Amino acid sequence: MIEKALQAANEQQEETVREVFRAAGLLWQCKSRNCLFDNTPSDLLCAGCGRQRDGRRVDDRIPASAHPDDFENLRAELKEYFARTGTKLPDAVTFELNFEKEWRRYDATLHFGARTETHDFDSDVDRALDGLGRAEERGERLRVALYR
Repeated sequence: MIEKALQAANEQQEETVREVFRAAGLLWQCKSRNCLFDNTPSDLLCAGCGRQRDGRRVDDRIPASAHPDDFENLRAELKEYFARTGTKLPDAVTFELNFEKEWRRYDATLHFGARTETHDFDSDVDRALDGLGRAEERGERLRVALYR
C-alpha cells in the first residue's frame, strides 16, 4: 500500500504522502542527520544506514534472562572469534532463538552499517551463548555491539 501510494504521487506530493504515513505510524524516519530514510514499523534498524530509530549507532539488546557478566563474556568471545578468523569486525551481531529457547550459533546476523549478512559461528561462541542460559520468553532478543 505504501509503495503504491508513493508511486502514484508526483514529486510535489511525495513528501506530503510520506508525512501522512509517518503520522499514521506506517513509516518511521531515521533520526540520523546523514540519513533520514523512511522505514516500515517492522524494521528494527534503519534500512538506509543500519542505525537505530533514534539515529544512534546499533547497540546492545540484552535479554532479561542473561546475566551481565555472561553477556560481557559473549562480547569478548565474539571479538576473539573475529580476530582469530581474520574476519572483519561487524558493528554488532544479532542472535535468534531455536525451538527450545536457546540462542543459535548459526544464521546469526552480522551488522555492517546498513548491510547485513548471515553467519555461522564455531563451538567456542556456542559455549559462550550457552553461558547465557535459555531465554525466558520467545520474544527476547540478543544483539551484541562490537564497536566498543
